[in-house]
Amino acid sequence: MSTPAIVVDALTLANINGDTVLRDISGNVPHGAVTAVRGASGSGKTTLMQAAVGHLPPAIRHRAGSISVLDHDILALDPRRLRELRRTRIAFVGQDPGSALNPTMRVRALLTELAPDDGAPEPAELLARVGLSGELAGRRAGELSGGQQRRVALARALSRDARILLVDEPFAGLDPAARQDIARVLRELADHDDMAIVLSGHQHEQLDALADNDIHLDRRAIGHSAIRCSPADPVAKEGVSALSCRGIGVRRGESTVLSDIDFDADRGGAIAVIGESGAGKTTLARVLAGLEPRATGSIRLDGTAIPLTAPRRTESVCRGIQLVPQDPSSTLNPRRIVAEIIGRPLARRGLRNRADRERAVEELLDAVGLSRDHMHRRPAELSGGQRQRVSIARALAHQPRVLICDEVTSALDPATATAIMDVLRETTTTHGTALIIISHDHELVARYCDRAVELRGGVLTASRPLGEMTAQQELRRITAG
Repeated sequence: MSTPAIVVDALTLANINGDTVLRDISGNVPHGAVTAVRGASGSGKTTLMQAAVGHLPPAIRHRAGSISVLDHDILALDPRRLRELRRTRIAFVGQDPGSALNPTMRVRALLTELAPDDGAPEPAELLARVGLSGELAGRRAGELSGGQQRRVALARALSRDARILLVDEPFAGLDPAARQDIARVLRELADHDDMAIVLSGHQHEQLDALADNDIHLDRRAIGHSAIRCSPADPVAKEGVSALSCRGIGVRRGESTVLSDIDFDADRGGAIAVIGESGAGKTTLARVLAGLEPRATGSIRLDGTAIPLTAPRRTESVCRGIQLVPQDPSSTLNPRRIVAEIIGRPLARRGLRNRADRERAVEELLDAVGLSRDHMHRRPAELSGGQRQRVSIARALAHQPRVLICDEVTSALDPATATAIMDVLRETTTTHGTALIIISHDHELVARYCDRAVELRGGVLTASRPLGEMTAQQELRRITAG
């Protein structure tokens, strides 16, 4: 029997405060198999995978145990040999792939940058392998959806002759068909290329079908409470939708990303935006938040016309429309601690007293299932799911009139996702917020949303209410139609 690709032996890691992050973890990752790392959000899945490539976050310390990777003690390896292993034998695709893709490079260059000189696959071949069109080779990372960025990052990893592939949350932000494509690629790599595959995720049905082995990390309890901040700004103009869009369009070069979208979101309601990866959902969210400079059309907030782009909007309008993105790392200041990140919008809302602001931060963290201990950490010291929850708490601190959530539960375990959605839905009731949920999780959409709209190829193709008894049937009918 061959030596496992990775051997984890009684590994213990702690943060700089002495708190244990991983305790006495052991497990093997064989060649030619898929190994799933499972656990609740914040249980240390990402930290374990980062340790396996010899990259501990700055605030994490190695206390005991070891990780052997291809017969090397990866945490004790000299920097030159470690760089060589990462360049030639180990590929890692992180939870926030967009942040790892150079925004100035086109996809074609990203896919050839790390490829070997001889026998490297063509960019179109790599893209096809992860279920993407070769036409995307000419785009930059910022012109891709979150799901497309994730698959480009995977294709980039496949451009090398690696023996170990670690993928953190490979199915997050993908529609069911795209998930099947990625699962097929991972299965082929294990079965036909004898590659050792390590992946994490909360899509239990997908993991159960794909994984040959499991490494379980201890589950941590997640709780939440009602938000008890000061009342929201008064909402004017009864009978008017919180957000109304007409003729929204976006073009990038010769490509039409969105075309003639009419869209309304009501106060106190929750609307789902669904569609396959690349359909234009994230681009629509960016338009609503004023982040898409190429947008055309018109937007009204509480019946009043507002500029299409954020630089031309007033501070009140910017606070009134908040976007929680798929990739929270791109929007959280890495130099600020969580208390400062969430406290800043509270101060802008007029909460000047430091003690009152600190209590409000604690309440917001509690609402999204994080403890007071997280207040003094920086984003790099948090898991992907924890960063997502900090991003949600910051958005809630603004008490927006419109809250747009782009795949905010995709990196969360089911219990935490339910708790977060309960908080978001309560916000719509308590403050009259219009909630817009972008998700591939149809069960979640059916449970929490009043209405669903579907995008296909940048065009709005369906818009229907979701009744309590028929939500699942309605969603199936929309997606089948």
